[in-house]
Amino acid sequence: MYVCHCRAVTDGDVIAAISSPADSVQVVARRCGAGGRGGGCLPELARLVAQLVERESGRREARLRRARS
Repeated sequence: MYVCHCRAVTDGDVIAAISSPADSVQVVARRCGAGGRGGGCLPELARLVAQLVERESGRREARLRRARS
């Protein structure tokens, strides 16, 4: 799915640009090229970053629970 039509950036490009859960939308945008023109894609970019951060947080919690068991 295209996140940024101006720069032909896909959701896969965005996912690949996220190297840690602490990455901000601006950092990810710089890495993948999204948001550099009109900025209309920034809300979707922010949604993807938040979704991936939440997913990673859940994985971390699951690992901690397993380690305590």
